[in-house]
Amino acid sequence: MKKDIIDKFVELLGIKWTPEEKQVEALSQLVAYSKTKGKNKTKDYKMTFIEAVNNKLDLNASAYQGVLDYAFKINVKFNYKQKLVIRELLDKGEKKAFGKFLRENNIEDELFLKHFNPVDEELTFKELGYLIQTDKKCNDVIASIFSRYCFNLFDWNISREFFSGEDVREDFYDFIGAKYPDMCQRNHAMVFIDATHPLMEEDYICGCNKLLGTIKEAYNNLNNHCDMIVYIPNIKKDNGKQWKLYADIILYSEKHIKEKIDRAYFRWKKIGDITKDYIESLVPYNAEFDVAFQGFVFKDCFVIGEDKEYSLLLIFEKNKRDERIVNCPACYSKNIQGNSYPILNVRSWECENPLCPDRSKYNRGKRYAFMSLYRQKQLQNEENYIPEQSIAKWHLDCIKTCPETEIFEMAVRHYSCVGDEVDVYTNEKKRSKSFLSRKINYHEIKDCQIDIRKTFMDSSYFYRYIQDDNRIIGEYKKSKIGKADVFFGDSYDVLRSLPESSIDGAVTSPPYYNAKTYSQWGNIYCYLYDMYNISREIYRVMKEGAVYLFNIFDYFDNENNISLSAMGDKRMILGAYMIDIFQRIGFEVIGNIIWDKGEIQGNRSFNQGNLTPYYQAPLNCWEHVLILSKGKPNKKYSEIVSQIKNIRPVVKMVRGRNILGHDAPYPSDIPEIIIQHMEKEDVVLDPFLGSGTTSIVANKYGVGSIGIEKNDNYYELCKKRIKDGLQV
Repeated sequence: MKKDIIDKFVELLGIKWTPEEKQVEALSQLVAYSKTKGKNKTKDYKMTFIEAVNNKLDLNASAYQGVLDYAFKINVKFNYKQKLVIRELLDKGEKKAFGKFLRENNIEDELFLKHFNPVDEELTFKELGYLIQTDKKCNDVIASIFSRYCFNLFDWNISREFFSGEDVREDFYDFIGAKYPDMCQRNHAMVFIDATHPLMEEDYICGCNKLLGTIKEAYNNLNNHCDMIVYIPNIKKDNGKQWKLYADIILYSEKHIKEKIDRAYFRWKKIGDITKDYIESLVPYNAEFDVAFQGFVFKDCFVIGEDKEYSLLLIFEKNKRDERIVNCPACYSKNIQGNSYPILNVRSWECENPLCPDRSKYNRGKRYAFMSLYRQKQLQNEENYIPEQSIAKWHLDCIKTCPETEIFEMAVRHYSCVGDEVDVYTNEKKRSKSFLSRKINYHEIKDCQIDIRKTFMDSSYFYRYIQDDNRIIGEYKKSKIGKADVFFGDSYDVLRSLPESSIDGAVTSPPYYNAKTYSQWGNIYCYLYDMYNISREIYRVMKEGAVYLFNIFDYFDNENNISLSAMGDKRMILGAYMIDIFQRIGFEVIGNIIWDKGEIQGNRSFNQGNLTPYYQAPLNCWEHVLILSKGKPNKKYSEIVSQIKNIRPVVKMVRGRNILGHDAPYPSDIPEIIIQHMEKEDVVLDPFLGSGTTSIVANKYGVGSIGIEKNDNYYELCKKRIKDGLQV
């Protein structure tokens, strides 16, 4: 049988070709196994060959799209599994089977069959011949076609039983669940924490500790690769408390688990060396670079509200490293190797089976991760489909006010599946124990007898960058343009030369830590070290009660503090880091103006066209404009604070277009928030002047300004813009 299989393949191929030795060996063993099961015949050679060629060369892509286009036209939706069946039927050219498929799915439309137009046999062989003549890697493609051809000649269960060595089930997820029951459990599939009660505590630390204790419990109980959602309601007249809690929750959720690093791909020695070279006062022993601080992964923050009042909804994902072998979902083989971690702690595998039907076109092994397999499974269940109006409403992360019941419904629909159990932590009124075909388990948010927050904030993680910089002041130069003093030099050096309590207000947007033009930061520790020390100097030079506006946003990047590869790419938590830094220095966090940029072009796909849970990743359309003050604002500055807190969110004036020649220009609206309320004799500071916007606005209002820029190109740019502004 083995010889017949190979000979027929070569005959259909039309050229002299020999399969790889490992393919021949695997085929011999598969044939022998099939005979022990009483299977002495295979499927049709030619049909199986044609299907394999069509599949690997993707020859029915247009035909497949034609079926989907017609389905859309008549309002028919196919799930993920149904789409796979359609692709397979097209590659096999089985029109009758497609008609049966339509009837089984209660689709009565004779015209549908007219849109089933797979490539014909002649075109399949023509395209194969063209590939053989033109593609230098045609041997790899032929080997991949041969793998699929051999595998699919045998009954579905025969091939998979042989390669797995186990009893198989048609549903791969059920197959894995039988091996690893805990891996597939959904008894704690989502956590929803309502922070209303702890937030209302008069003692902030007490309320915060209650929440941090709840988060720790939630992490321990939550099923792997599932989500935690934290709802932080608006607090009237105390917006600052809301944002302090935001920072504490994010930092603790991401960094509360302390573990010794036991994997070589976590380059802790190199990370430690980079940090120590930059932060000279650091004692490596105290920094514990051989320890990783991990926990949840911060995914998104929804701002829900309008004008001055809004609630926050934080989304986190639990990804705990699991090294257990997961069979290949295509061939069920255990002949696999660890591929990589495309996401931190999410294991990816690559199938090594030489006869796997899903080898790539150029014969690479199939790559997969268990987390993705589960999410793909949910695409098959129409009960999980999220209403389109819900997807439309929540596709941006800054939305209008909506009731708490609607917020909870979105969380359940978007971050859990039908049949899941959801844990709700709340001290408010309990709702139904069954909701949207999920079981809801309610828990009280308990008192906490220990100061979790203090223990965490005193950990070695923060020691790694909370270090005083006492270096000798470097050189700088100054230009005077109108009432603007424009300094060329390092911000820390210039600030140290300024007299104490000489600044009436400050506003800035700091550089990105990995920006090409500010590339001195090897990792997030080095960046935060500079931000901490510059912020200390800003605090020193500001007058008591003066106000500071700080614009920053949580973009996607790699902190380079656990992994130096793309594995470490994630949503940054810069807003949380900076709020913590400001509080350590002594700043009062008064609040946060939400700079709503509206509909923008994001770098990531919103939901990849999928309508099921876990694929709904909102586009980020807002930035922080933190409102800080040095101590409690006095009478003069309290009026400024009052005016600031009464403004609406800022809308970006230039939608996504960079017209200023700067990596990250910000509009004049932001410095104008504070400058328009200052006196003529006042001085406003911008420690990262960039394109010069702050000084331009200050000159416009006749207010003095000090701006600092260390990049020579930007320095020349901002001087020109400030001069041009004076002429206007």
